[in-house]
Amino acid sequence: MSDRAENENDLRTRGVLERIAKASGKLLRVEREPAPGPGGALHSRHLRLSFDVGAVQLHTEAGGLMASTVEGEGALINADEDEPWWTVIGSPLTRVAAQEGGGLLVQFRADDSSPKLFVLVAEGEAVAVRVVV
Repeated sequence: MSDRAENENDLRTRGVLERIAKASGKLLRVEREPAPGPGGALHSRHLRLSFDVGAVQLHTEAGGLMASTVEGEGALINADEDEPWWTVIGSPLTRVAAQEGGGLLVQFRADDSSPKLFVLVAEGEAVAVRVVV
């Protein structure tokens, strides 16, 4: 696993999420396949974010985040009411940026509308969600 592969994977994933942000896609549903271990709702093997403009499924590959618009075969559980997702259901994705050290910073709601920021990052075989604000 190289830093270059991680950056390339994160870059492709950022492009997918940026297209959703450009369209002001509103988050409608969050589903996840739990990752083993103590991470709880903040660590998922697969994380599917469904927007009014389309859905994206995130997973890890070669140490980075990978996005797919094709839905996975595994059974996912609803995470709409889990922390932190319940705070942004119905909110538009407004910004996506590379995070130093890997991962992506995502912002829901505009700067003047009580924004919520999360970092999505690959941790082993899990997509980890870190709440920033």
